[in-house]
Amino acid sequence: MSTNTRIAKNTLLLYFRMFLLIIVQLYTVPIVLRTLGASDYGLYYVVGGIVAMFSFIGGSLSSGSQRFIAYALGKRDIKLLKRTFDTTVSIYIVFAIISFIVLEIGGIWFLNYQMNIPADRLIAANWCYQFSLLAFVINLMVIPYMATVIAHERMSLFAYLSILECVLKLGVAIALQYILKDKLIVYAILIFVVAVLVQAVYWLYCRFQFAECKNYSFSWSSKTGKELLTYSGWNVVGSLAIISRQQGLNVLLNLFFGTILNAAHSIAQQIYGVLMQFVNNLYMATRPQITKFYAVGDTVEMWNLVFRSAKLAFYLLMLISIPLIIEMNTILMLWLGDVPQYTVEISILMIISMLIETQVNQIIAAFQAANKIKRYQLYSSTILLCNIPITYWLLRILGDVPLVPYFVSILLSVLYAGSILWQAKVEIQLELNKYIKQVIIKLCLVFGVAFLCIYSISTLMSPSLYRVLCTCLLSIFLIPFIVWLIGLDNIEKSFCIRLLRDKLHL
Repeated sequence: MSTNTRIAKNTLLLYFRMFLLIIVQLYTVPIVLRTLGASDYGLYYVVGGIVAMFSFIGGSLSSGSQRFIAYALGKRDIKLLKRTFDTTVSIYIVFAIISFIVLEIGGIWFLNYQMNIPADRLIAANWCYQFSLLAFVINLMVIPYMATVIAHERMSLFAYLSILECVLKLGVAIALQYILKDKLIVYAILIFVVAVLVQAVYWLYCRFQFAECKNYSFSWSSKTGKELLTYSGWNVVGSLAIISRQQGLNVLLNLFFGTILNAAHSIAQQIYGVLMQFVNNLYMATRPQITKFYAVGDTVEMWNLVFRSAKLAFYLLMLISIPLIIEMNTILMLWLGDVPQYTVEISILMIISMLIETQVNQIIAAFQAANKIKRYQLYSSTILLCNIPITYWLLRILGDVPLVPYFVSILLSVLYAGSILWQAKVEIQLELNKYIKQVIIKLCLVFGVAFLCIYSISTLMSPSLYRVLCTCLLSIFLIPFIVWLIGLDNIEKSFCIRLLRDKLHL
């Protein structure tokens, strides 16, 4: 299968998965919110956030696993592939043991003595924490197997298992309505069971399908282990920055405002997560190939893929984010019924940050392929890490202003994007002027024109379900037209025409 065909097939599979997940999530979130109540809903996500904050190291190692396994596949070096996999699994086993001990001691103390939790829900919060911790450890142990699936570009398995996980969570949400015991504790237990089942399938599949996953032995390769840990060590900074903005900010909001605002943040975070899938699906389908291009020395094709996938990722995100921004209030009311205060504003501000960062995030794939992540992580991720201290300082001064963290996040996103571009020019020979002209300017122009056109037409009508449908239909037809008109170059237009002719057999 050719590279373009394989990328297209994997991307379509991932987007099919995503649309099913969105449908299920649209149904389950209101059920869980109503069943648990806003306070317990916020409590579940802020307690799980303590564990999630520690998972940034696991995320860093996961990125390293995918990069080095994909690199070995690109080199077609079976011995290197087996050595990389065994070393990776060994590292995860050690890290899982250390994580469990640290989180069991430190997390329990923070939960019981530092967080703003109602006294009558403290026991339930501790049960939630324990099952969240167990789910985290199990997920951590299976990350090398998931990385292997992605590196082999077996996106069909990844898509099917994600759908299975979502369907199981739908079953949990429906069953939760008929539970007579403490619903928060039962919900945490059932979500843990879902995690165990899904991760077991990953483990079994890899053991039978991939040679490097068979006959695992606890081992350590000095060269491979040192490269992986060095790479992952610098990735820790970036993962810490991301998790601090997501879960660390949730904990900070709890300290200042309590669990009700945690519910608003958690709902907005889920909307953010759905939108991130639009771009992450494309990244997942293209990044292994970017690494493989670099492994064989074809940097021209690598940069072509980076440029075009960066634009496509933004256009896909724009297609859904514009109607969401315009109709957020009505959509949330139709979706949830009783919308927690500040949910609309937080959701919109999160989307704006995401749109800014999506313009440059695919360049990270080139840093990872070249294994030159030290400087970009040191500068770019440090900018994002400033979110928590700046927010804490401003909240201490300004007091009851819940939207402060999100305005700070937007400002830092702009600085983050600028630092990525500059470091790419210095470290991996990005043609900065070319990227700004062909990507950044085009993306901003397309978004500006599309948003103004759709907003000016939509606001002629009163807020209603009818207006939401009109805005969505307008976006579906108008955005592709604007993208075609001013967002694609001649080569990209020719490719689209050829692809359409092939599909229609013209």
